[in-house]
Amino acid sequence: MATRDVIECPICHDVPSRDRNVEDHLVAVHTKQTLAKFVVAEIEAQTESDISE
Repeated sequence: MATRDVIECPICHDVPSRDRNVEDHLVAVHTKQTLAKFVVAEIEAQTESDISE
């Protein structure tokens, strides 16, 4: 029997309940500002990585 990898929230690292997926968790739990800050931080981290290579 195949098992499914647990997908956790990239912001708070919670694992959504079985009846909720990560997208539902992000919408219900995190504010737009929190989501925006996370996206910006990820883009900046990728940009810094690209520059250092």
